[in-house]
Amino acid sequence: MAALTDYLTEVQAALASLHNPTQRAIIEELRDHLEDRAAALRADGLEKEASMSEAIERFGEAREVGAALRDVHGRGSWCEALAGMVPFLAFGLMTVLYEILPRPNPVRWPWGSVACYVVLLIGFGVGWMKGFPRWSYPYGGLVLVFTWWWMGIPAQNLWAYGIWILKRYNELLGWRAWIPFLLMAVIVLLLTRSVRPWCQLVTGIWHDWPQLSFGLYGIMPMVVYISFDEVSAPYTAPCLAVSAVILTVGALAYVRSTKTSQRVLALLMGMTLALGVGTAANAIYWDGRLEPWMRGEADHWYEIVGRSAIGGAVLVALMLAPALLTRLRRPGKSVRAG
Repeated sequence: MAALTDYLTEVQAALASLHNPTQRAIIEELRDHLEDRAAALRADGLEKEASMSEAIERFGEAREVGAALRDVHGRGSWCEALAGMVPFLAFGLMTVLYEILPRPNPVRWPWGSVACYVVLLIGFGVGWMKGFPRWSYPYGGLVLVFTWWWMGIPAQNLWAYGIWILKRYNELLGWRAWIPFLLMAVIVLLLTRSVRPWCQLVTGIWHDWPQLSFGLYGIMPMVVYISFDEVSAPYTAPCLAVSAVILTVGALAYVRSTKTSQRVLALLMGMTLALGVGTAANAIYWDGRLEPWMRGEADHWYEIVGRSAIGGAVLVALMLAPALLTRLRRPGKSVRAG
């Protein structure tokens, strides 16, 4: 069929960076997938040509599908890997400096946090303009949770450094924390003048669900950091540094992997090991400790480990939940990396 041939030719053009055997395997699998879809539509009463046209239209625009399949089957470059590692390195550096530098210290707060947030916003904006490539997803996850964190910052923490953005001393940032994000979004929209990047985002997730899991993986630095709430510095600094390294290595392995199973394993291993470090450190610190502000009895290490295990199970379930997208696809072969 001419429509199928033209479509596959355009998809293959988007796969030019992959090795020829890989291209041929993808195109053949995609051909079988579309023919299966067309056959199902013919069984519903459509004509032969109309069924193939409908199958192609439902599958997506050729360039977007080709870009998504290239990300699924291709190995990320070292530059892309570095870009995917930056959120974890930046946040890890920020939290370690926050713990080890003396108080008060403008590098420690607020300018360290501001610098980290700006790096994340820029990374997310660049990823947005490029159509949300694989490396960009953790920027989105961490930017959103970072902004949520800033919403609860009281004004007195900023007034001490001459930042006068609130009318009352005891007022929280609240919705104002979203202003930098909204400004970044406006700038990107003015530069792109298109919703195509968001179409590419949806297409990428649809064909490669671990990309959404990578976005959720991006919140892990904040999860680990919050788990050390009320733990005295500098005890937390080495634990945060080790967790940051683990999460960074997990991001590197994800971007450089070529198979879905490898990518999922990289994320699960990074998340599990980082949580394990945090759990062990908290269990040692809080075992039998009773602070004056605490009510009730002190926790034992096994209680802390138990609560952490439950929380970790919930995070694993959330990270694997995007796999349900494969169940929403219509019957037929799925075009995937393995």
